[in-house]
Amino acid sequence: MGTLCPKGLSEHQMINSKDRILTPLIKKDGKLEAASWDETFTKVSSEFKRIAKEHGEKAVAVIGTGQLLTEEFYTLGKFVQLGLKTNNFDGNTTLCMASAVMGYKQSLGSDGPVSSYEDFTHADTIFLIGANIADNHPIITLHINKNPNKKVIVIDPRASKTSQMADLFVPIKPRTDLALYNGLAYIVMEQGWEDEGYILANVNGYKELKRHVQDYPPQEVANITGIDVKTLYALAREFVSSDAVISAWTMGVNQSFMGTDTVSAIINLHLLTGHIGREGTGPFSITGQCNAMGTRETGFTSSLPGYRNFWG
Repeated sequence: MGTLCPKGLSEHQMINSKDRILTPLIKKDGKLEAASWDETFTKVSSEFKRIAKEHGEKAVAVIGTGQLLTEEFYTLGKFVQLGLKTNNFDGNTTLCMASAVMGYKQSLGSDGPVSSYEDFTHADTIFLIGANIADNHPIITLHINKNPNKKVIVIDPRASKTSQMADLFVPIKPRTDLALYNGLAYIVMEQGWEDEGYILANVNGYKELKRHVQDYPPQEVANITGIDVKTLYALAREFVSSDAVISAWTMGVNQSFMGTDTVSAIINLHLLTGHIGREGTGPFSITGQCNAMGTRETGFTSSLPGYRNFWG
């Protein structure tokens, strides 16, 4: 796109700040004092060895951050697991992305992304669920605005800058996204709008899902979500009538106590309609930190690099 995120553009303010710590600090006699890098490396390594000797290797734990580059997180993981010989290693991105990770795994078998930023420029319809991208994800907003033919549907309890850019703003009641997407699946099945060819070739559990969503008829979903029945049918019709649909969500879904199930419900709708695996389509979890995806790609406590599990 030829642009930088505003966070990156303002990074020079932190780098050039007078309050920035420019040398390592070691506490001596209760006070932090500047130290050389050689002294610091010796101190840190000796402390790691002391703790492991006195309390065992599992007494050490390390937590990374989504602010690291993918290569840095991979290197950190190798140091922790092979150097320190502990599996007590995690990233703080687990907190914000655990729902998306488990939703992807239980629905698709892998946490690997099925969409990219470029898909926003090719989608006919873009569903944004609990995601205020205009304020929090300016680069994604640029990709969407680059698409002259898109229709943007924002589903969010809040009126925000993102809702102002929507063709349709749907103010849903908080904590009812799961009911909405199960209800949309009900309507798709009720109307016979499924992509039968895609389902037969690629999907398991269709009959089980159909039984499950019988608890979410339109009027009941309207009562739960605050979205009228007419709008529910319009949303379902929009989902199946467009050639390419992408759904994107962030913390509004992932931080819900039903986040994992909601992610799976969103994915289910894409699987039912075949809007996955093609240009401009897919269920797309927007990360809460700049490289939350990188921390998952390189492996940590619950996985190996490349989205591989420790088991089977």
